[in-house]
Amino acid sequence: MTTRQEIVEPHAAAACWRALTLLAEAVRGHGAPIRRCSLLIGDAPAVCLDSLTPPAGDGWRISLCLDGESASNGPPAGAGESRYRLDDLIVLRRLTDSTLPSDAAALLEIYLPYCMAPVHARRVRRSFTVSHFAQSLDGRIATDLGDSRWIGCTENLVHAHRMRALCDGILIGARTLRTDHPALTVRHAEGSDPIRIVVGGGVDVDIDCLARAGPGRILLIGEGKEPASPQVERLALPTENGRIGTTAILRELYRRDILSVYIEGGAATTSAFLAENNIDVLQLHISPLIIGPGISSFQKPAIRSVAESVRFDSHVYRSVGDGMLFVGRAAS
Repeated sequence: MTTRQEIVEPHAAAACWRALTLLAEAVRGHGAPIRRCSLLIGDAPAVCLDSLTPPAGDGWRISLCLDGESASNGPPAGAGESRYRLDDLIVLRRLTDSTLPSDAAALLEIYLPYCMAPVHARRVRRSFTVSHFAQSLDGRIATDLGDSRWIGCTENLVHAHRMRALCDGILIGARTLRTDHPALTVRHAEGSDPIRIVVGGGVDVDIDCLARAGPGRILLIGEGKEPASPQVERLALPTENGRIGTTAILRELYRRDILSVYIEGGAATTSAFLAENNIDVLQLHISPLIIGPGISSFQKPAIRSVAESVRFDSHVYRSVGDGMLFVGRAAS
């Protein structure tokens, strides 16, 4: 049997990612409230929900307290156990010294919060949302002609695919579909493909690029003709002033058991969710380049004073490749 000491750091990172995907799956399938959980990271990862006692076995032992739960209510951390507390969905606080190798600890601290997304979705009875952009220093996600390759670095691409693997659905607007012809599948990380969701587009939406990329479900939100393929489903929702409310979208997705959604743009779609306070976590990968005239990350009405700007209660910065990842929770 392989012991923890015999697992070199690269293997520890791979084992950590397997444990995280296992945890996300377990949390998603657990309908009851969760206040604490623990996991074993090693060659045979294991998860235990509603317990601060990690599963037995050879590996690294991790335990987590969720919002409102005090670590003092449970047993003291055991020898070699790393204990964390998750506050406000994104702030992961280490309560004990970490025993994990640095690469694995970094993975855990970035992605463990998103494994708990179904807990938040069930509290608010709508899908949990994470949005992501790669942008330049001057806030551009593409040139005026729509070129965006490659604003983000390789490490950010891997991050995006890990987020896809942890979420039930990935959502874009029809304009992004027409411009980028994305696959929206998981290719640069271990994990399952999310349900691919396209908002708007009417009868003109062309999903050939999605259909060619894989056999997974495709959900079209908006008016239009009924799809001929059983792979594709049309969801018509009421509109107001020609737009579908984002709250209605997230509540309907929740009813369809899509508990977490990764929003990959474009600017108009993401801005609509942000304006209606329906982005739970905002991720911005800031690349060390300046584009000049181009497409801005967000589209929102002009404001008269800085006091009217979107503020973030909780936020962290993480180094990702040659750029910086901003992760924040917008103030209500």
